[in-house]
Amino acid sequence: MRMTSRKKEILSFFEPDHREWVTGEIGSPPFDVSGVAYLLSGMDSFKSRHHLESARRTLEAMVNDGLLEKIISYEQRQDSTQSGAGKGVWCNCSRYGLIGQCLVMRDRDGSDNYIEGEFDRVN
Repeated sequence: MRMTSRKKEILSFFEPDHREWVTGEIGSPPFDVSGVAYLLSGMDSFKSRHHLESARRTLEAMVNDGLLEKIISYEQRQDSTQSGAGKGVWCNCSRYGLIGQCLVMRDRDGSDNYIEGEFDRVN
């Protein structure tokens, strides 16, 4: 396994020092490919598919190297094709997070049944 500068940069997104900034930009972990591509390449990631594919290959390599964990979640995404512009489509989405901290749960209760307050992560 080679620890490249790109892999180091992706791992830095999970550090507590960067957590607030990253969460404000793309949401909390686990991250999807488009969010990581945006953090790595900025707005250029929306102009060229190359940035998305490069980020995906790096994330998959990190999963194979045992640095990250991959989960598949069923999510609604914006349809970017001309025929379905503006509509949401449901699809399987790959998400990547630190090993042992990747958990996505569906909110079945909705906003009517939430708990107010703050939380602390216990490792």
